[in-house]
Amino acid sequence: MKKTPLSRSLLINLLVAFVILSACQKNEDDIQPDNNVFNEKVQAIANQTYSDYLSAYPGFPGGFAIRVIHGNESGFGHKGIDDNFSEATHFRGQSTTKSFTAAGIVLLYQKGLLHFDSLVIEPIPGKEIPYLPDTEDYDIPFKDQITIWQLLNHTAGVYDLINQPDGSRFLDSIFSKDPEFTVTIDLMTSYISDHQKYEFAPGEDWSYSNSGYQLLAKIIERVSGKPYRQFMEDEFIIPLELKETSFPDMGNEQSIPEPFVESWGWLSGECINLTRQNMSANVGEGNIISSPRDLSKFYKLLLSGEAGIKMSYVTNYMMACVPTSQINSCGYGMGLFHYKKLGYGHGGDGTGISVKCYSDPANDFTVFVLTNCWNFSKGPNDMGPFNEQNLLMHDLMYEIKKLILGHFK
Repeated sequence: MKKTPLSRSLLINLLVAFVILSACQKNEDDIQPDNNVFNEKVQAIANQTYSDYLSAYPGFPGGFAIRVIHGNESGFGHKGIDDNFSEATHFRGQSTTKSFTAAGIVLLYQKGLLHFDSLVIEPIPGKEIPYLPDTEDYDIPFKDQITIWQLLNHTAGVYDLINQPDGSRFLDSIFSKDPEFTVTIDLMTSYISDHQKYEFAPGEDWSYSNSGYQLLAKIIERVSGKPYRQFMEDEFIIPLELKETSFPDMGNEQSIPEPFVESWGWLSGECINLTRQNMSANVGEGNIISSPRDLSKFYKLLLSGEAGIKMSYVTNYMMACVPTSQINSCGYGMGLFHYKKLGYGHGGDGTGISVKCYSDPANDFTVFVLTNCWNFSKGPNDMGPFNEQNLLMHDLMYEIKKLILGHFK
């Protein structure tokens, strides 16, 4: 099968086509991996998933990975990915970044350094500066009506620049001249301000906004006095020992630390390598690099009140969901989707990787699933195989939970 590098334009076109799809601490050393029947069961699920998918799509060049934590046991399995793929292998976690960003905001609230119901134009407690800069770059529509709470649950109506055609053209014009250019939150927001783009007036609807979470990253920086990247390291990566997790923010940081899984786009018989990417335009909403072990560990700790945020704050704020539409039961809290009988978590889709991780504290159950190849086998204009793949990943989490628990609430 022919494998070629990806042009930035092609990736942007694919990303534009993709719209959000229904979108006293325990130490990890206490969890027993890879040494029991539980682990064999997870591997068997990975084997069956890959076999079934290959029957439907012969020649599919990617694979699937699963990690499960239940109580003090964990299980890991993968099939169709590199034989060396492990719980510690790095990948781009994409929008799972948002759970970290939201957790950072809640942590600052827990420390008394901000208020959820504050307008973003109001002064930061104890400081003489507002949450967002009072500059032309941040003159976004309805700025004087947007609260931090609305940014967290996607009800602020902030224009989702990176998922819009004009935003893609904007970034393409930058990276075509300099592929290593570092795009800042200021630059991304200046486009929205210059063009006065918005989705709706604050509080009138729900619409997933990557740009809204970039504004939250900016708020984290202004409240904490630290760059977003440093804040995440100090508050989560180091304390929780997430040794395979990082948040690159520079344009020249396009590789992934070894060991890493390569990601692909399967496009009309061609396999396009999507692994190297400039993620500087995604700070706060999609720039995380993590591993199956780290990401599942983070969600387990967060949803059990063991990630540095009090359980009462997790329950009363992060898990307080608003409906994402009138036609489904999915909800969104602070950086967390909620699906009935599955739990709370987030997915990430980009650069050929699709990953989902959800945790159910009531059953002490966390499930992580990943595929390292986007299926556009019928061409870039046919979303059918990709949408089907995304639905498979979603349904797989439910099936894993049933097979492991036998039943669940």
